[in-house]
Amino acid sequence: MTTSDLEKYFGEPGKVAEFFGISPEAFYLWRKRPGQLIPKGRAAEAAYRTKGELKYDPTLYKKAITTGEQP
Repeated sequence: MTTSDLEKYFGEPGKVAEFFGISPEAFYLWRKRPGQLIPKGRAAEAAYRTKGELKYDPTLYKKAITTGEQP
């Protein structure tokens, strides 16, 4: 799951931060991660809490691991 996916769903970064209970600055740091992938655990949490409306795709994280990028 990418930061773009979250912004499309929630409409703005502040709402994403509120959803996860993090600061907006922390969300902006996620944008700097390889592929703008959010942390894997947070992606699974978002999928669960939105009852699947946001999709957790574990293959995105496997690709990052095999290429040496941090998920």
